[in-house]
Amino acid sequence: MFLEHREKEENKRQATAGYDLTDAYAQISYCLPGEPCPKTISLQADQEQYLIPALLGRYTDQDLWVYGPKAQAAAATGEVFLADGLLTKAAHQEIVEVGGQNYSSIALLSLFLKRTMSLLAPIVRPERLQALVFSVPEVSVPVLSAVTDAVGMLGLKNASLFLIGRAESFFYYNICQPEELWKQDVLLCDFSGTFLHTLLFTANRKTSPVACFVEEADWKEVAAGRKDLDQRFLETMKAVIGDRNISCVYLIGEGFLGEWYQESLRFLCQERRVFLGNNLYSKGACYAARQRMTPGSVSEDYVFLGKDMLKANISLYVEKRGQDSCHPLLDAGTNWYDAKAEIDFLLEEENRFSLRITPLNGGEIRDVEIALTGLPQRPARTTRIHLQIDMADLTTLRLNMEDFGFGEFFPATHQFWEKTISIGQPDTAAGSSTAAQASAGADTTDTATVASEQSAAGADAKSAAPPVLAES
Repeated sequence: MFLEHREKEENKRQATAGYDLTDAYAQISYCLPGEPCPKTISLQADQEQYLIPALLGRYTDQDLWVYGPKAQAAAATGEVFLADGLLTKAAHQEIVEVGGQNYSSIALLSLFLKRTMSLLAPIVRPERLQALVFSVPEVSVPVLSAVTDAVGMLGLKNASLFLIGRAESFFYYNICQPEELWKQDVLLCDFSGTFLHTLLFTANRKTSPVACFVEEADWKEVAAGRKDLDQRFLETMKAVIGDRNISCVYLIGEGFLGEWYQESLRFLCQERRVFLGNNLYSKGACYAARQRMTPGSVSEDYVFLGKDMLKANISLYVEKRGQDSCHPLLDAGTNWYDAKAEIDFLLEEENRFSLRITPLNGGEIRDVEIALTGLPQRPARTTRIHLQIDMADLTTLRLNMEDFGFGEFFPATHQFWEKTISIGQPDTAAGSSTAAQASAGADTTDTATVASEQSAAGADAKSAAPPVLAES
C-alpha cells in the first residue's frame, strides 16, 4: 500500500497545467499522467464555471484580500478596494494604489496567481507540477518579464515555466484533437470581448515539418448589443470563410451566450463541425505543456509559425567526420528574440563559408556564401572561426565572426566581422548582397561580404569547400 501511494505521488509530479490569463479573466486546466485530455478547474463543482475574474479586493476595514468572484461581489457592495488590470499593470511595472496604500503591481499579480493556483491544490499541489504554460493575448518582453517575476514569488521550483500567445495555444489545441477535425482549415470565433475576434488555423502540408499558421483579425462591426447582430455575424462568417475548406469552427466567449445567432449557426453547420465552449485557450496551454515535456510525433511533425516567430531554418554547411552536411543553427518556430546560437569551425583555404536558409512558409531555399576578408594566409583548416548568430528583428539575420587562430602555430588575430542578411523573400530582401556597416570604434572590425547568393534548387556543387566543424 505504501509503495502504491508513493507511485501515485511520483505520477503527480509529472502533471502539467495551462493557465490562460488576461486583464479580465483567468482560467486553469490541468492534465495528470495517463489522462488523454486536460480538465478545467471550475469555481462550482457541479457547473462549468471556468472563468475566474482577474480581480483582487482588499477589505476597507482590515488588511485582508479576496480574489475573483468574491472580490467582484464585495466591490459591488463597497466592502473592498478593488485592484484590476493586473497583467497590464505588471507588464508596465506600475505602482498600484489600493485604498490609499501603494503596492507593487508584480506583487499583486503574484498574489492573484497564488490564490487561483490554490484551486489546483486538491488535485495536484502546484509545487509538484512538471510544467506550467501561461497563455496570454499578446506575447511581449514586458509581459514575459512580469509573469516570470510574479511566478518566481510562488516558489514553484520544480515546474518548467513557459509563456505563449493565444494563437499558439489554439495551435496546440488543434494538433491534439482527432485529425478529422483539422484536416482542413479551422476557424475560432472569440466573442469574449466587446467585439468579435477570429483566429484562422491553416497548415502547409508540403513542408517538413508541416508549417502551421494562425491568422488573427478583429471585426468591430460584430459588436455586443447590436440589434442586427446575427446578420452582421453571418456576413462576417461568409467573408472569412469565402471559398476556404474549413472542417471545424469553435465559438468561444460570453458573447455567444443565448440564441441570437441562429441564422449564422445554420450557415456554419453546413458540412462543418461546430463546437461551443470557453476553455479552449487554457486547454491548449496544457497541451503545450505536455508536448514540451514529452514530445511526441505530433509536436515533432508540426511547427507553429506565429507572427513573432522565425519562419525559416538556418543551417551551416560543414564537413563533419568526413561527410558534408548542414548543421542546424536556428530553428523555425522560435521567437525571433530568443533565436541565437554559437559555433566554432575551421576554414578551408577559401576563407569563406555558406549558410542555407530554408523557409517553411513557401519561400525558396537559398544558399548564402560569406567571405571573410583580411585574414592572414594560412594553410587549410588552421583558422578557427567563432560564429555568433541571432536575429536583429523578425526578418534580419545577424552574424558576428571572430578569428580564433589555431593555437600557438597560428595565433589568433581576434579580427572581427559583422554581417546582416535578410531572410525575407528574395524579391523583397533589400540589400541582401550589400555588406553591413562595421561597428563604430572597433579598430579590428571588418565587414563580411556576401560572395554569392543563389537558389539551392539544382545546385549540385558549392563554390567553396565547406568548413570543418570544430569538435568541442
